[in-house]
Amino acid sequence: MRTRMHPLSKAIYDVREDGLVDVTQGDRHGVFTSKGVRVEGDLYNVDIHLCNWLAGPQLPEGSAGNPKDFPKPEEAK
Repeated sequence: MRTRMHPLSKAIYDVREDGLVDVTQGDRHGVFTSKGVRVEGDLYNVDIHLCNWLAGPQLPEGSAGNPKDFPKPEEAK
């Protein structure tokens, strides 16, 4: 699973197999969609950008994930 700690709130974001995001902050927990829509739990506020980054559409396997890894125009010829 893809798991990250939010840099400001220190909440733990963990992508589940079904594509939803488990968010745990202290003793509170919530489940959210990739768009940050709450599904269940006692946690109501979430970083929608981090949810989308972790659980939203992903690049195909084998693709360069960072634009700096893409070939330069003169190398592509």
